[in-house]
Amino acid sequence: MLAVEAWVFVGASYALIAFAYLWPPDFRNESPSYVGVAWTAFLVRTFIFHFGLVLVLIAAVAACVRYWRLLGAAMPLVLVTIGPTCWQFRPRSRPAVVDETVTVMSVNLLMINEYTEPIIDEIRGVNPDVLLLQEYANHWHDALQASIGQDYPHIAHERREDSFGTAIYSRRPFTERVNLGVPLGEATEPQMRAVVRISGRDVAFYNIHLLPPWGLEYTIENRSQFADLLDVLSAEKLPFVLAGDFNFTERSPNASALRRLGLLDTHRLAGWGRGTTWPVSSFFRWIPSIRLDHIYLGGGLTCAMHRTGVGRGSDHRPVIAEIGFAQ
Repeated sequence: MLAVEAWVFVGASYALIAFAYLWPPDFRNESPSYVGVAWTAFLVRTFIFHFGLVLVLIAAVAACVRYWRLLGAAMPLVLVTIGPTCWQFRPRSRPAVVDETVTVMSVNLLMINEYTEPIIDEIRGVNPDVLLLQEYANHWHDALQASIGQDYPHIAHERREDSFGTAIYSRRPFTERVNLGVPLGEATEPQMRAVVRISGRDVAFYNIHLLPPWGLEYTIENRSQFADLLDVLSAEKLPFVLAGDFNFTERSPNASALRRLGLLDTHRLAGWGRGTTWPVSSFFRWIPSIRLDHIYLGGGLTCAMHRTGVGRGSDHRPVIAEIGFAQ
């Protein structure tokens, strides 16, 4: 009986994974039926590592009982689902950076988190040159201003008492007026663009927090926001850093679209392991976590170091990268 169930799971995995990667990701299509199918493909790709864990178990049991046909059927799926993650554990040299490096830190603070000290201590420990914050509420503004505000003379923010307040703290001057309203989708949530100078060149910093794809309305808006983001980045004239809480993983069709646009993921460049960022708290922390927070680079920038932080008190871990221009 267990062998039959294992075969069913393996067969279903082939079908689901093929479907998830072959389904065309038309982010502008708002048809409820299309979005429902696309959302299913998105979920499969989001949790493909979790499929892989079950497949590893099936393959291990099949090897122990010498059920070679089942083992042979499961192994290609194991390579597809787990292989890219294992590849991130390989030793490798980090990209070289010309001239100076700048430390960038992106943190989802968790709007309802009143326990501000641990994350503020973590920010102090990293001492970033540019700090990008999501879920920036009034109490976070007060706590950060009282603790590290004097260290960051250049600050732009929009405080909100929902999950979409945002801020950029910079040690370097903004060379253009900060845009708090980068137009993404129909939503009114602020999305930020600021410009600072690195190695004598202007660099745009985008601080992005997309709506979570929960329910039909939010999923349609999330996809619309992302489609607009692709257009904004395609039109960007400066080298840029794109960071924040994107509510999609590195295996999603969204991440594939960014790679096709030429963006580089700092974790893929200089990170190690899975680099997961969510969830840190709640019941879901007992489930293998996923990476929803990213830093992407465009326009000749590269990354000398990438790591995740702790994020105690939030439900996300911060992401930290040392960036500069490639040789």
